[in-house]
Amino acid sequence: MGFPKPWPTTWPDPGLDPESPEDEPAIDPGEVPIERPEDRIYAVTWAVTHVCNLGCNHCYDVVPDARRSLSTEHATSVIDRLSTAGIDFIAFSGGEPFLRKDILELMAHCRTLDMRIGARSNGTRIDRALAARLADLQTSVVGISFDGACARTHDAVRGPGAFEASLAGVKALAEVGVRTQIEVVLSLSNVNEALDFVRLGEAAGAAEVNFSALTPNGRGATQKNYLLSPELQQEMVAQLREAATQAAVSVTPNCAFEGPCVVNIEPHITCDGWVSPCYLSKTKMFNMLEIAPETFGSRLRATRNQYLDVCGRKAWRPRHKALAVVA
Repeated sequence: MGFPKPWPTTWPDPGLDPESPEDEPAIDPGEVPIERPEDRIYAVTWAVTHVCNLGCNHCYDVVPDARRSLSTEHATSVIDRLSTAGIDFIAFSGGEPFLRKDILELMAHCRTLDMRIGARSNGTRIDRALAARLADLQTSVVGISFDGACARTHDAVRGPGAFEASLAGVKALAEVGVRTQIEVVLSLSNVNEALDFVRLGEAAGAAEVNFSALTPNGRGATQKNYLLSPELQQEMVAQLREAATQAAVSVTPNCAFEGPCVVNIEPHITCDGWVSPCYLSKTKMFNMLEIAPETFGSRLRATRNQYLDVCGRKAWRPRHKALAVVA
């Protein structure tokens, strides 16, 4: 997601050779590399509920074990602990975060602690009233997922009427000045619409179009025939990098598509409080309610190299880089 990051996600230099060993620095698994003093852990994605009103065939938020969302009291405690740990940006996700009845209460609590907030949503629940409330809370950004740049391809994944409902959500947010981005998962079923997504973002008033790639995680494990080949992925990287120089909206890559691995730098929290290395990983490192919040950052730094590329992206990514993290 293109929410505020310790660094921006950018397209690669077209002069770099993806196969060049110089472009892939060696990492000592026992050492945490230090590169830049501005790198720090301050943003998390939190799937506050696993409940969703759609049933996308590539959803990554699918696990074999039973889950139960935290109570309002425990969820508020997680926010307090994250604040103590130095986190100042939470992107609420799911499932569908706006199906959680106390979501606005949790967001408001973040604001009382001077924490910035965002959301990752399918957009179908966002009407003018909710958009206005999100604007009142000074929500930094809302990402809305699109699997097609038209109703035919989008609804084939998300269900009848989903495209128009999601598009209405984007427009409602844009009308009240909430920064909105369209989040795209590229696969063989929609890759021919890549530039159409950019045009959709421009027409709908989005500020950004962020591209990811289908991964064999969650329900995506059943969609392996739709994965981009490394060659096609690099072709799309070149095409979208060029589009980014001309588009009226920001066009950016997600780490599953292009750019550095942000494992343990942008960690993920499950609906029941478990911290995982990133949103694509189901590895449970520790529970936020069971640790001293002051140890949050040190726990992540200590295991960053252990979990690099834990999502398996080496299998579908021809290029990847590691980022350093400091205190």
